[in-house]
Amino acid sequence: MWRHDIPPPDGQIGETVIRFRLLLMAAALLVGSLLPASAGVSSGQPLVPAGWTPSLVQVREYLEDEPGGGTGQQALNRASQNLADLEDAQLFITYVRLMETLRSKERRELLAEQKRWLVQREELARRAVQSVGGTLGPLEYSGAFLKITEERLRILEKRLSRQRTPIDTTLHEKEK
Repeated sequence: MWRHDIPPPDGQIGETVIRFRLLLMAAALLVGSLLPASAGVSSGQPLVPAGWTPSLVQVREYLEDEPGGGTGQQALNRASQNLADLEDAQLFITYVRLMETLRSKERRELLAEQKRWLVQREELARRAVQSVGGTLGPLEYSGAFLKITEERLRILEKRLSRQRTPIDTTLHEKEK
């Protein structure tokens, strides 16, 4: 993903800590999905515990109220990118939850669909930048990235709400 190279101001490590925690959460979910059954996580068990949804709301509200810990275009660019990253983390969580409810064939289809969508999102966000090379470029990119991600999140949340419970894939191996 295209990023702007803006170092965090001295003493402003809160933003870095937030990004690090989100990265850890995403990595934990990803690693958990790759664990073999011998590690205590069978293919029929849900990856994410029922009822657990990491709360990203407070962090999002903080970022909306405190744009980047400073003033000026760079602070707005950082805050906008952080909000887009938070929405992307929420999308990832919803995607994993939806995958848990699908049969093998549907999982493969959703994976292929998500891969195509990720490429498309990058392209659409890049095309939304009108201030190429300008200081508004990163803000335009992250704003478009956020909007596109919000739309995808709504789609996956709607699909998830139509599903009942995680599928026990061991019962559906014949459907491959």
